[in-house]
Amino acid sequence: MLKFNEEQYKKDLTAQVEAISEGKKVADQISKEGYDNIFFVGVGGTYSMMMNFVTLAKEYTKIPVYLEQAGELILTDNPHLTRKSLVITGSKSGDTKEIVAIEKWLIKKGIRIAAMVISKDSPVGELCNWQIPLQVFKGVEFEYLSMFGVFYGLLDNNGDFPDFDKFYKQIKENMVNGIINLHKKFDDRAEEIAKKYFNTDYQMWIGSGELWGEVYLYTMCILEEMQWLKTKAVSSSEFFHGTLELVEKDTPVFLMKGVGKYRPLDERVETFLRKESDNLTVFDIKDYMIDGFEEKYQSIISPIISTIILNGRLAKHLEKHSGHDLDVRRYYRQFEY
Repeated sequence: MLKFNEEQYKKDLTAQVEAISEGKKVADQISKEGYDNIFFVGVGGTYSMMMNFVTLAKEYTKIPVYLEQAGELILTDNPHLTRKSLVITGSKSGDTKEIVAIEKWLIKKGIRIAAMVISKDSPVGELCNWQIPLQVFKGVEFEYLSMFGVFYGLLDNNGDFPDFDKFYKQIKENMVNGIINLHKKFDDRAEEIAKKYFNTDYQMWIGSGELWGEVYLYTMCILEEMQWLKTKAVSSSEFFHGTLELVEKDTPVFLMKGVGKYRPLDERVETFLRKESDNLTVFDIKDYMIDGFEEKYQSIISPIISTIILNGRLAKHLEKHSGHDLDVRRYYRQFEY
């Protein structure tokens, strides 16, 4: 497959799955110390990935869980953010400017930090109280798995997710081979879609609930940042309040169709677009669900499936057809701004 070293990928993915147990140990330490609420704080792709956890928290726990953009929080603060709060943040590189800044700001306020980071010796790693282990730089699936141990471990310790061990057992038994098989299963379709849409003037992407962060991440971080394609991302619940007027018969529209409680919103959008669009692509997570997971866990793992489809496969084929290297930037990290 295109840009896919199966042997190395399987090794890294297996290590990330095993590291979930380390995240659970972090959760146990935090629970022992106690906390009043949880703040997810990020920027860019990390912020987008965190949306999933904040969305699903509404379904699982009464613990107050907040999502903040680091650059905004440092300017505005939040009255619910106190010394009894737990902040979960992250930086794959370990030196993201906004994350380093917010960590220093949080330390001055005496607030504890758990950070998803590869290196404990990085600026982000050195500033945090707990390191949430991340194995590799590329691959959002690794970020989701990195967070699973600490977040669902915290919910488990609070009595909100009592079958953590059962869920983790299914991850260990099914996730690695399931993800690798998904790469293979979607590869041909990724090639077809990329060949058709790599040079469009405009694309519209829609999703909801546990997949909204995925849509937001893919359009902003992949299509815009890495491929310089113009996009519009809108949630299924908001689509009918403005964006639908931009749909013309030939407008490229992509819908991420979830498996959780938000699915009826996606189905309503799909029904409309089947009538009004001749250029609709639907990715139904049900069609790509990894075997071996009980239905009640499928919404939790669905963002991983989405990121394999989009970031893992489709982005690689877009790169091939556009000739635009995914690592090439005009502005990002090229100079001070």
